Amino acid sequence: MLTSPTACLNLLAFLTLGLSSVVAQPVTTRTDKVAELLNDWFAKGTAAGLQAITYENRDGQHSPLNTAQYPQLQVFKGDEKGAATHLRSQPTLGNCSMSSGATQMGCLPRIITMDPGGNLFLAKQYLSNNLFIYPEHQDYDIGANGVGGYGDLLPINTPCLLISQGSSFTDQPFLKALLSTTAAFPPDTQKLLIEKRLLMPTLQSIFRRSNKVVQTSEDYFTGKAHPPVFDGTQIDEEKMVRIAHEMTPAKIPPIVLLRVIEESKIEPGKNFFELAGSHPWQLSDTPVSIARILRGNEAEHTMHIGFDQTVNLVKAPLKMRAAVLQGDPRFVRIESEPGGDVMRLRIRWEPPLIASTGIRSHRIDIGIFADNGSSISAPAIISFYMLPNEMHFYDEKGRVSEIHYQTHNPDFGLPVTDTDPRWAKILLAFSMKDTNLRSRLLEQILTPAERSGLQQHYLVLKPLLDAFSVVENDDKRKDTAAQLRGKLGESISAALKKPVAEKSDLTVRATIDKVLNSIANFHPFYLGSQRELDALATTSSKSTAVADVRAELHRLIMQGVLVEQASGQIDTMSPPEKLSLGERYMLRGLNTTLLSQVLFPDVLERSTAPAYVSPRLTTPKQWRDVYRYDPSSGELQGWIRYADARIANFDAEGRLLPDGPKGKAVPVLYLMNEKGLLTWRAQPAPTPVSSSSK
Repeated sequence: MLTSPTACLNLLAFLTLGLSSVVAQPVTTRTDKVAELLNDWFAKGTAAGLQAITYENRDGQHSPLNTAQYPQLQVFKGDEKGAATHLRSQPTLGNCSMSSGATQMGCLPRIITMDPGGNLFLAKQYLSNNLFIYPEHQDYDIGANGVGGYGDLLPINTPCLLISQGSSFTDQPFLKALLSTTAAFPPDTQKLLIEKRLLMPTLQSIFRRSNKVVQTSEDYFTGKAHPPVFDGTQIDEEKMVRIAHEMTPAKIPPIVLLRVIEESKIEPGKNFFELAGSHPWQLSDTPVSIARILRGNEAEHTMHIGFDQTVNLVKAPLKMRAAVLQGDPRFVRIESEPGGDVMRLRIRWEPPLIASTGIRSHRIDIGIFADNGSSISAPAIISFYMLPNEMHFYDEKGRVSEIHYQTHNPDFGLPVTDTDPRWAKILLAFSMKDTNLRSRLLEQILTPAERSGLQQHYLVLKPLLDAFSVVENDDKRKDTAAQLRGKLGESISAALKKPVAEKSDLTVRATIDKVLNSIANFHPFYLGSQRELDALATTSSKSTAVADVRAELHRLIMQGVLVEQASGQIDTMSPPEKLSLGERYMLRGLNTTLLSQVLFPDVLERSTAPAYVSPRLTTPKQWRDVYRYDPSSGELQGWIRYADARIANFDAEGRLLPDGPKGKAVPVLYLMNEKGLLTWRAQPAPTPVSSSSK
């Protein structure tokens, strides 16, 4: 059918008016400085705006963006809940403030990144202009085993999403900053970023460079700029939009793309011990995120990495750089040739570390960056996760000497913030003089000046502490209590940073740590004071103290560190001077329990359960393995396993030696017992097949 000229003119007029009404809309109706910049730039045609961008909420509008403030923004219509599971064809920024508890499934990022398929999907999102923000909820908080928090439970650090510190609604500042930054790009830059699917890597680069804790150019190559979880109060939205607005196509950062060329291989039953079909140790193999669980008994894990597929839109040579974002550099070796496109990583298992955020973590993160002379890429990240319930020990030759599979919670139970009133009570407890065991220990550890200094700092805090205690639980004086609590917290925080005494190099906080570590590292402590400690346990303010100490003793007896004589006296299996590093560490665990449950039960709050680890990643094991090497050749001969107050010998291939190190080797089957613990038994020999003749 032919259309009349008048109808065509009417249609053209409608389309023109409709388009004009859309273009006339501002980027945002916000009234802050960033909004003024965005709307001014857009009106002048130097900023692209948000017409090409879609917002998606996936928590049933629990934490929705106020989309009315962004009239140009497209809004995805749907009722799907939970982590994003579909790629969106349009550039999409979204959020989901949903989570479960730390000992359940955890936050959505932890659920996703524990699965290799989940990490692959995240990489596809990242490289398809899709990015989502999720809160960590209980998966990245100071504390241990649920007292205060669980520490860092995230097995991987990835640039493919953003995780906000806290719970519901903490994702909102990130959404707003990313939308503003996207809107601020010049039109030709935004168009090219979308076409080349580089929008999200570029946003990540700008976001991380602009974080308030990133004070210098070198800070960008540290964990300050690339923690697994970000604090929304550290976002500098104005800095982000200014960087984006100045980004011409010639300043678009590269994107690092990685591939694993080769790496160490580990075998179940030989290098690690789990049920058949256990969780994979290769958590992620994507171009922008590689992650491994270091669960093997090898001396080091090697990985040969190629980055020759890195994308750079700018016609300029690239400078590649690898940096340890988290972890002790002593356990990481990075080998590469200048100008080359490959590198070799050598990683050794690392004990728990305290990250720059103050949170205990069990992960090494390495960032790989590309610099094209105009901009620096967001990092591709390689993560190595150490299971929190394990401890590995090495001999003077760098060989594995011992592995524990049920290590203690290493936290002393100190307050998780430096404003907690409990610090004042700790000062009092550590400065009181008496004739009891506590006071005698403190007298041996602290100088008179240090002990007196702790007391003086307590006396300064005491008036505020007393005033706060009076109104703390008075519902009618909540405002007064809040004010006193704030003043007390500020005073405590300041006191912890002060020298403990004149001419002392130790701060108050360092002096407290000195006391705790001195007692924890005094390995024969319980053996020499058993009777007195047992008596103190019965009078402890913690009703479980006796049982807690007994449980820790039982664990060390079952794993061959301690022995209980017929008289009830506890001794070490080895002479004190011949205790191994692993045995000393287990005795430190006993002492840590004595500190929190017996010596200072009123001021130390700690879980005495073994260090928490997600049951998705490993099956609990109540044993330790001590490795044997040939004295002449240094070749691994096998290991001795201590479990259930018995020993079992294994050869270097992981086969059981029921008749001792020189006996016949028998294959081993690992299975779960009725208590949910991993155990083993000799694998039965196959039944011979008999043949019959007619």
